[in-house]
Amino acid sequence: MTVSQAEDTMTVARWIGSLEAGWRARDAEAIAALFTDDAVYHQGPYGAPHTGRAAVAEHWRRTLSRQKDAKMWFGEPLVSGRRAAVEWWCVLYDPATGAPRNAAGCLALHFAADGRCESLHEYWHGAPDQALEPAEGWLR
Repeated sequence: MTVSQAEDTMTVARWIGSLEAGWRARDAEAIAALFTDDAVYHQGPYGAPHTGRAAVAEHWRRTLSRQKDAKMWFGEPLVSGRRAAVEWWCVLYDPATGAPRNAAGCLALHFAADGRCESLHEYWHGAPDQALEPAEGWLR
């Protein structure tokens, strides 16, 4: 691994750590600060993306309003220059009913030179009424 590759990997790891911290703190603004002003955030392959930091913040405010007591795990990112992919897993609870939900997915990321994300594609699968932690070896 070259110095540049190591730096890129460290930058991505810090970004993921900041995303996780913002999620745990339920801080949509802290999460939005990880994105460029003109970032494009695709949640799944269908529908219009959330475009711009303000739209990312609003997306996360709505998302956080539908969950409580989130537990999350992130795998080791795969990094190639300013692109990265990382698997994630979470257990969430509905704030109204307390019902658990599982979700697991992958983020495909492209970073600006300053280390903020300029493009995110998120793919995930959900499992209602479950609170399962990742199977051993799932996140590598």
